[in-house]
Amino acid sequence: MRILVLRGGALGDLILTLPLLREIRNSYRYAATELWGIYPQARLAAPAFVDRVERLDAAELAPLFVTGQMPPMVRGRLEAFDLAINFISDPDMTIARNLAAAGMKRVIVGSCRIRPGIHAVYHLAAVLDQLGLTLHDPVPRLSVGPNLNHPSCLGFHLGSGSAIKNWPLDCWIALTERLDGLFDDFLLVGGEVDNELVREFRSRCRIRRLRSLLNANLLELSQALHECRLFVGHDTGVTHLAAAVGTPTVALFGPTDPTVWAPLGEHVRVVRSADGLMESIGIAAVVAEVRGEKR
Repeated sequence: MRILVLRGGALGDLILTLPLLREIRNSYRYAATELWGIYPQARLAAPAFVDRVERLDAAELAPLFVTGQMPPMVRGRLEAFDLAINFISDPDMTIARNLAAAGMKRVIVGSCRIRPGIHAVYHLAAVLDQLGLTLHDPVPRLSVGPNLNHPSCLGFHLGSGSAIKNWPLDCWIALTERLDGLFDDFLLVGGEVDNELVREFRSRCRIRRLRSLLNANLLELSQALHECRLFVGHDTGVTHLAAAVGTPTVALFGPTDPTVWAPLGEHVRVVRSADGLMESIGIAAVVAEVRGEKR
């Protein structure tokens, strides 16, 4: 049996899909599963969750998403699969029709509309009902190398995909300075969009030992997060990655709903703004959660 999963989205979206992929692999032990997703995050799924990963946005796959004649090359690739599970938005069922026209024996369409109060992992895993399967473990888990370094390191990420999800920089400075005696080492992670925040933080913060890991690939970032004693971040893919590699995580939530989007697991603590504004999150509340995890 050959199974194809189509999944777009950013890093956090991919991580939230991992429990579903794990359940499919455990239930169809002799099946070959492929994930067509967005690079680089899709690569995290192989080989633990799927056998093979392809770029969903590759030019040769464009005919899959439009109405028209399917090129023989695309048809040939699709007809080899027995089952497709599609998480790409398909309101007019174009993708589903193309998959069926290519000879796909069964096509399951996952809903892209998140329902309030239902965690995204359970929302995605609802497609398992159509396969007669049950999600046994909703916590995303990524295996990385052994934790050999920085036993008392606090990792943190200043940014997110939206400024309204960011805790004010002054709060981050006050938090890290207050925790300076609790941790021996601090690791600031970030990507290109965080450069300005990182520069200002480094120029103003007075903590003694501060390292930066900027623009790292996902494998390097995963390992670095795994080596942290604790991670603090916003509603971002990096926070989901930290939790997925098993690092105790404190997630700060304001305008988004943690009952839907927070990382799952007993090692995750959430600090939620009472009014949806990130500036309303008190430093003392975050310190209390950090100290609770540190114990």
